[in-house]
Amino acid sequence: MVVDILQAIGIFIAYFFANPLLYIGIGMTLFLSYLRIKSERKSFHTRVYGKRADFLIPFLPAFVMGVYVSIVTILIGLTVSIQWLLLVSALYLILAFSLRTRFVTPTYVLGLLLLIYVFTPFFQAFDWFRPIADAIQSTDITSVAILLAVSLMAEGILIRTNGITHTSPRLEKSKRGKWIGYHDANRLWILPVIAFVPEGMIPTLPFWPILSIGELSLQPIVFPLLIGFQLRVRGFYPPSAVRKYGQLVLLLGLGALVLSIGTYFFSWIALILAIGLIIAREVIIFLFKKRDEDQPPYFSSKPTGCIIVGILPGSPAEKMKLHVGETIRTVNGKLIHNEHDFYERLQVNSAFCKLEVVDLNGEIRFAQTALYDGEHHQIGVLFVNQDHQWQDSI
Repeated sequence: MVVDILQAIGIFIAYFFANPLLYIGIGMTLFLSYLRIKSERKSFHTRVYGKRADFLIPFLPAFVMGVYVSIVTILIGLTVSIQWLLLVSALYLILAFSLRTRFVTPTYVLGLLLLIYVFTPFFQAFDWFRPIADAIQSTDITSVAILLAVSLMAEGILIRTNGITHTSPRLEKSKRGKWIGYHDANRLWILPVIAFVPEGMIPTLPFWPILSIGELSLQPIVFPLLIGFQLRVRGFYPPSAVRKYGQLVLLLGLGALVLSIGTYFFSWIALILAIGLIIAREVIIFLFKKRDEDQPPYFSSKPTGCIIVGILPGSPAEKMKLHVGETIRTVNGKLIHNEHDFYERLQVNSAFCKLEVVDLNGEIRFAQTALYDGEHHQIGVLFVNQDHQWQDSI
């Protein structure tokens, strides 16, 4: 019995790894990791997070959210075909070529799929469209609409809870020619989602679970659902901005859920749902970007003190519990005005470091730590320097 269960789990996992969507997600994550590290090195002459972070940070939240989405897909009996999964993979691949993570998400993929559903009767007479029509007709339009709405809600929750983790700090020149900092949130979650396929469509073992509904027998499978997120924050405190953006996406998902149920009664509602969600997402990102650009830079040089743009993991700065957005006013009792002052004051006492920090609430606190040989050059804080001259080692 135990061996049978382990074999069933093994087959379940094998189907997941056999899906091309998984490798589209892995490939895009690797590419995004390369671009992130390249940009961080350009800004600070060092990477902030390793390549593994882009896989490890979203892994557990994606798995948990995949369980929640799977509960819904099981309840609605989401039944798909191999052709349907391949069609979804093709749409994901097309959008992945845009190199914009925010397009690699169910809002656009399943939204486009719903449009294909609606317009299938108009193109069904063409021979080239028949394979697409066959794939479309294998899955109920209401199930796809509900999956779209639930995925959108999952995206909002993931953005709020995990999108704020380890955003990437960068530097750029403002319109006035001064260096300013910003944060780039760029993440791809790969959710394991359970669906059903008609019995016999895929090879299984004799003990593989079968769900019988009337004369229809279904087999469970698990497939990867990709949810991408991309946001550039310049004028606000990054975690607060990302949370607010996630909240808007979550509310949009709740509204989409109401409309998705309506597709059970009127299939034309799917057209409104698909177009409405795509337009709504574009409006949200446009308004956020405009509002962000209208704000003065959150990370910029100050007359007194240095604002922290980033913290290197495992560094003394992290051990002192310094946070992005805080301002360091004094080092070892001496006032600082820029990054050069900061490292110069550190060398006054090479064995000990005491910082006066203005936290996110505007309150002053002190942080201190012992420094080992050479560590005064590697405390691990990233600043916006007025002349953008880096230390040899951060």
